[in-house]
Amino acid sequence: MHQRINQRHLILFVEIVRKGSLAKAADELAITHSAASKSLRQLEEDVGDRLLERNRAGVTLTPSGEIFYRYASASLTALRQGIDMIAQSDQHARRAVLLGALPNVAVNILPEAVARFKARHPDIQVRIVTQTNRQLLMQLRLAEIDFVVGRFAEIDEMRGLHFERLYYETMALAARPDHPVFRIGGGVTLEKITEYPLVMPPLGTVIRPEIDRFFLSRGIADLPNVIETLSVEFGRAFVSISDALWIFPRGVLQADLDAGVLREVPVDLAGTEGAVGITTRSEPGLSRVSEEMLQLVRELCLRRARNLHDKKFI
Repeated sequence: MHQRINQRHLILFVEIVRKGSLAKAADELAITHSAASKSLRQLEEDVGDRLLERNRAGVTLTPSGEIFYRYASASLTALRQGIDMIAQSDQHARRAVLLGALPNVAVNILPEAVARFKARHPDIQVRIVTQTNRQLLMQLRLAEIDFVVGRFAEIDEMRGLHFERLYYETMALAARPDHPVFRIGGGVTLEKITEYPLVMPPLGTVIRPEIDRFFLSRGIADLPNVIETLSVEFGRAFVSISDALWIFPRGVLQADLDAGVLREVPVDLAGTEGAVGITTRSEPGLSRVSEEMLQLVRELCLRRARNLHDKKFI
């Protein structure tokens, strides 16, 4: 390692990539933004190449940055694993299950899975990470999490990973129950929908391309009024006080639809289906307790698949 590159440089760089923002990384690490910017600049000088490109959305990795991130994160992971190995020599050391999840699974599948798991293993910590699919898969490759539950990613993002499909899920379009869209005579069209603000997942998420392709295939290339978020809490609160419509995975919205908090807009969203399942690293290596949690998630996903299938024939 270059003599000027130290662990603090690596931690800062990896945190910037994970947060997608230098400012957020600085806040997380409790350092000033100027100090973070100076450290990043010094790191790039020592590496001899630009690692990050800044843009309006935050930061993105350059090709050199992609390579450096892989090894920087791996080195920090190896360091943590070494410390964990020392800690585990104590017979009372706490074990943990770490998994990544997209919102649709975090809402529907994981609460029951975790409840069952904790009933069996109250002493084992469970940590659930919710990020974009791309960020979760990167953490999975680096062994920072044990497995990911969510949608199938693009092929080029699945190298070195294994996906087990468990069920298919469509999008749903929802609004507050007294929304004016429900008073439109002659049925709701996609053109009418675009007259309202649309809450949807951000660019860069695995489900956003499905939504964009859906509208493009119906001749709608421009969505003029979009609010991007993965926050279920914000989406629910925002549509309840506005005329916005919320397009999101059905699994996230179903409980609110059933409870009458939201009402489904009667629009055919065929073509927005996506495979939901479990992604693991191709090589074996899960701990016994992580395997047990994975099996619980698998069973509940398969049960959901049966329920979705049965509803088609009701």
